[in-house]
Amino acid sequence: MIVITVPSSDSNSLDVQLPHANLKVDPRHMGNHMGHRFRLSLKGRTLTITRIDEDGGWRLDFYLRAYLLTDTIRDFTSTVYTYWGLEYEFAPRDTTKVIFAPSVTTINEMAFIGCDSLVRVKIPGTITEIEEYAVDCCDSLRFIQLSANLEFIGEEAFCHCKSLEAVFLPPTFTHIGSCAFYNCESLKFCILPGTIDHVGHSVFYGCDRLLTTVNYKFDYEDEEDYDDDDDYFPPYDEPINNDEVNEWMMERYANLPFHQACSSISITPQVIVHGIERATEVDEYRMTALHILCANPHVTSDCIRAYLQLAPEAAECQDFE
Repeated sequence: MIVITVPSSDSNSLDVQLPHANLKVDPRHMGNHMGHRFRLSLKGRTLTITRIDEDGGWRLDFYLRAYLLTDTIRDFTSTVYTYWGLEYEFAPRDTTKVIFAPSVTTINEMAFIGCDSLVRVKIPGTITEIEEYAVDCCDSLRFIQLSANLEFIGEEAFCHCKSLEAVFLPPTFTHIGSCAFYNCESLKFCILPGTIDHVGHSVFYGCDRLLTTVNYKFDYEDEEDYDDDDDYFPPYDEPINNDEVNEWMMERYANLPFHQACSSISITPQVIVHGIERATEVDEYRMTALHILCANPHVTSDCIRAYLQLAPEAAECQDFE
């Protein structure tokens, strides 16, 4: 499989030279023009791309996949999308379900940007990295089950996912980029594991519902230079209490080991049985470990069953809401 770059064009027709003959081209394009319609015509090595829905060319580059004549072109529909981890591969905006190919180890930059019909995503254990802007502006995304082997989340990877409610990071996790969850306004719950060695600035800035005792604040270098009409974010120093936020996120359950255990993606019924004597213990937001357990997408029904069988009274404990 070869990725073919189609450059931007002011014209509705453009010729692109393929690297060699004896190729066939998948007509379903990858990039930022999923709403445009094109006709493809191939003669020898010359691929002619013609936009047929309206005039005006196309403003941005996009990409096509070319295969040998003996290869099978992989299938996908507009709403159920198989992600192959290809360079410049961007899922269609109306994707509602994602299937990850077994070979994928990295979710590339902007892979699912703007997929605002996605509600739930399960990332398999083969994936260790999520690059910057990978899941940016997925407005409807509420539930995400991260890979059990995830190590890296890049800058603004989940920025503006306004419906995302909880994130459970694995113990393998070491790096979270700046603004990774910027403006995830519904996000309530996240714990940074002690294995982490890099936390960027403003990771949770704008997450106004996040259960935290401290908030991000900014000191601007020169407030007189700030213009409300500016298209860029004004210059700022590091958030004055950024370190406090990060420390709190990593240590919030240091004194509540059962809460900590139930936030783990590797929680088992055996762990629950071992710590059940603390079943009704609450944190500062009146959350029991059962509240956390029920939000954890990695939890099995056996875990919930074990908890309720041994401590049914925990179901009557109300949280801060």
